Amino acid sequence: MTFVPLLVVLASTASAGDVPRSGYFGAGVNLEPLAVGPMQAFSGGRVAVGISLQAALQVDLGSRWAFRLPLEVGVGGSGDATFSEVGLTPGLLYRWRSDAAQRWVPYLGAGLKLGVAGAGREFLGLPLVTTVQSLDFDFDDFDDDGDGDGGSESDPNFESRLGAFPEVWAGVEWHPNRWFALNLGAAYTYVRLLGRNVHLLHERVGVRFSL
Repeated sequence: MTFVPLLVVLASTASAGDVPRSGYFGAGVNLEPLAVGPMQAFSGGRVAVGISLQAALQVDLGSRWAFRLPLEVGVGGSGDATFSEVGLTPGLLYRWRSDAAQRWVPYLGAGLKLGVAGAGREFLGLPLVTTVQSLDFDFDDFDDDGDGDGGSESDPNFESRLGAFPEVWAGVEWHPNRWFALNLGAAYTYVRLLGRNVHLLHERVGVRFSL
């Protein structure tokens, strides 16, 4: 695996210069207990709007690179035009830091979301399953999502998938001091569900405490 050597190289190069890690003690350990904001999911011309909640741990690998581990929940839409997700997203981000007391710190990053995504068939642009269809006794009733994994759905008009989904981050941190910050961030996630593309956007504001 090349991931671990890559982390070592990034950490060593990012530590160049006199800029210490973030935090009151320069330890670079950052905890975000809550970030909240709107969520929008797009699929086939349809939009599901809702709310997104997140908590995250961020550990500096150097003065600019950091490892980020957010846990998030998002839900939006109504009826059969809904979208929801739960995921844990390990990833890396790069911050444009040039001073330990820098107030505004922009960043970019990416990760791989490991979790569950689900959507109503109407949101995905698929025909709804009627009661008669859902009560037939074909053997394929036990594989409602059509991917051959044998999973079943309690609601025939709601489809879900367990998987890994790519995600990218962008935002800016506002640091009034070394131990507290506000994180104004946005995230884009790509999900493939029942042959349909789902594009997911989050805009969140979170509080951060740093050591």
